[in-house]
Amino acid sequence: MLDHGSIDDGVADAAVREADWKELHWRLRSLAQQRVALEAEEASYLVEAEDTHLYKRLGYSTMAEYMERELHYGPHAANERLRVARELIELPLIAEQFRAGELCFSAVRELTRVATPATEEAFLAKAHNKTARDVERMVSGLKRGDAPDAEPDLKLIKKRVVLEVSNEVAERFRRARAALDKERGERVTDNDVLDILLRWNEGATGEVPRPVVQIAVTTCKTCKRSFVGAGEPIEIDPATAARLSCDAEHIGDLESDAPTRVKPTIPAAIRRKVFHRDSFACVVPGCRARRNLDVHHVVHRKDGGNHSMAQICVLCSGHHQQLHLGRLVISGRAPDLTFEWRPDDDVESATTSPPWDYEDDPPIVRTSVRS
Repeated sequence: MLDHGSIDDGVADAAVREADWKELHWRLRSLAQQRVALEAEEASYLVEAEDTHLYKRLGYSTMAEYMERELHYGPHAANERLRVARELIELPLIAEQFRAGELCFSAVRELTRVATPATEEAFLAKAHNKTARDVERMVSGLKRGDAPDAEPDLKLIKKRVVLEVSNEVAERFRRARAALDKERGERVTDNDVLDILLRWNEGATGEVPRPVVQIAVTTCKTCKRSFVGAGEPIEIDPATAARLSCDAEHIGDLESDAPTRVKPTIPAAIRRKVFHRDSFACVVPGCRARRNLDVHHVVHRKDGGNHSMAQICVLCSGHHQQLHLGRLVISGRAPDLTFEWRPDDDVESATTSPPWDYEDDPPIVRTSVRS
């Protein structure tokens, strides 16, 4: 049995442990604030070091090389640290909270992507008591100059996917990507490469490709917003929703109990004839793509278009997305079509990079006539 003394000792030990965990917590918090304060101090020194070309005195050709060798940063981290340090010069309120240890570097990094001197106070107010991950979500889809409560642009929201592969697979991937670049006549994006892989897996291949949409796209009848995915649906931008609905299978109203038959956007017989007429290739002049193909209504159905052969053509996924983003306009009656490119600084490029005219020059117009 425990005697009176051992009970007292146990109580004392518990009291010590109680004090210890509180002390441990505050020490860790103190170290975190010191670390952030040091990162803020480093940011100011980085600007000075770059402006005075410190790196050249040590034989380095760039500031990034100096940071990689002397400060042990990776290339991407070095460039991000320099970018943030430069941005903080114009954002004194964010810089002040960074120096005070109230904002960690990860949160500062995200805020400096979108905040301006006119909006930084509002962003700081909204970021108060948020984690770095919360701040990242808060600014996702916003561009520099937007207010914190602005409607996010879904085209600007990106997800990072990291793959670890063997040397052999990495080399095969490099060669496959080079082949895609050659087929498209330009450098394809990471998004394009993954989209092509997913299309292959989803069965959008074969002599006459099936409608490419093999995932569920749900569009609200009231607000017209569209979502994909299961569990936690992800919103997609209107241009992507319009592109997917061009060549899909519709299952009907999800709020109705009435059974409905699956109905393709374009009748299978018409799709087959269109693919044969267009030689199983994208009809855009100069495009050599023969895979990842969609069919598109030259005149949208909502604008009075129909399923006639003259109103439908074959497009690669890249040009199809460009069209729905408003950067490519197709008119005429297939197969005699006119293609017009309209550069727009507010719209992200999807996969094509036509030779844009600048300033007040008229848009480039090219015509494709197929016999």
